[in-house]
Amino acid sequence: MPEVLASIGYGAATIARADGDLDAAREHLDRAWNALSHGVAAPQFRAMIASTRGLVATAEGDLAAARELQTQAVAIAASANDAPVLALVLVGIADLRLREGDPAEAARMLGAAVAVRGSDDRTVPDVERIEREARAALGDPGFDRAYASGGSVTMATAAAAAGLDPAAERPDGQRREDHEQAGRPEQ
Repeated sequence: MPEVLASIGYGAATIARADGDLDAAREHLDRAWNALSHGVAAPQFRAMIASTRGLVATAEGDLAAARELQTQAVAIAASANDAPVLALVLVGIADLRLREGDPAEAARMLGAAVAVRGSDDRTVPDVERIEREARAALGDPGFDRAYASGGSVTMATAAAAAGLDPAAERPDGQRREDHEQAGRPEQ
């Protein structure tokens, strides 16, 4: 069953990423993503894999790939209408914003993740690291202001707030949905 193989791959990628083995994490995530293309899986799971692939790309310094992956993730998560998964994706976007040199936006995305989810979720290991780095860059008052500014983000406004609106025009002037099959992001 492709979904089982994808779940195993996602789990192995999570462990590899935690161990700092980005090559293994990327390989496991790519296999998980490919397995899902041969089966039926919840869109939430697709969003989680896309976002985690984005986290790996960000850690590797490939911010263009990370941006594309997080854009896919936010599109899938928003269409799934699942607050915890969308919040998880917003954490991935916070990491991207931090690596792009915008710690205030990273803090805002962390605040948006809590607003969308409705509560803190300390099970996401990236939150603590992103918060620590953004707080160090902004200072406590600056971080707290930026974080609080994410508090008005909702499920309906998350994609636009993240600046990764999945329906935005592509550089070739066409819209993203022109290239997508129903329920499947561009690969």
